Amino acid sequence: MYKLQVYNAETQEILREKTYKKPDLIQSLLESAEKGQECFLFDEECKTYKGDYVTHSNSTEEDFEVYKVYFQVELSDIQARFIN
Repeated sequence: MYKLQVYNAETQEILREKTYKKPDLIQSLLESAEKGQECFLFDEECKTYKGDYVTHSNSTEEDFEVYKVYFQVELSDIQARFIN
């Protein structure tokens, strides 16, 4: 299993944590971010942020390969609406 942790690089706060069975989506995020593409991120409360990639690391914790991805973030002018 794989775990993605998205961090605010300035505050070191985890904005979102998500687990995946395969690393495909994580790798896609990293590739886009490393190319300098602007990323739109969501925290656990579904607030939308614009993020610029800073760095990432990965490690193994228990049964997970953990990817910690750090972004310089700012609250987006446009907030996504989620319907439950």
